[in-house]
Amino acid sequence: MPNELNTLLADQYKQTLGKVTETVVVDPSALNSEKMAQFRAELRKANLTMEVVKNRIALHALKDAGLKPLVTHESARHVFKGTTGLIFGADGAIDAAKFTTRWLAANKDSIRVKGGLMGPDVLDENGVVQISTLPSRAELLSQMAAGFLAAPQKVAATFQAGYAQVLYAFNALAEKLEKAGK
Repeated sequence: MPNELNTLLADQYKQTLGKVTETVVVDPSALNSEKMAQFRAELRKANLTMEVVKNRIALHALKDAGLKPLVTHESARHVFKGTTGLIFGADGAIDAAKFTTRWLAANKDSIRVKGGLMGPDVLDENGVVQISTLPSRAELLSQMAAGFLAAPQKVAATFQAGYAQVLYAFNALAEKLEKAGK
């Protein structure tokens, strides 16, 4: 029978993490209090959140939530072992992975990537590094907008070039008639 504290934690995890479907899982145990404060401040700037969880309670509480693919995957024993922090928010796992790899580049040996979840796909450490190289949602939207704008611009340039050629032809004809009329 679970004690009341564990029940409260499970309820908190369900409320906080119940709708999360994309995350990067890290081990923040190597961070001292100063680095942890800096890490959390940088997370807030990036519009991300980290929830440090008790593994057994999280596994039990999240087995029917958005993180179900990660919790029920065979790698869950590895991912949910030791100190576990779930980074989520912003536009999903890609933003969390970009933040994590950027942090690790600037602060070696401070956190350890354990894995992650992107949609239905469970990621290992290498998968998290690989998705950090993908364009973010905002970058993809700007690329799509540029593509949509490029087509009308090309059409306009083609019409403009055609009109310019007709104008040159009329100017040449006018000059020829002017010379012939003199």
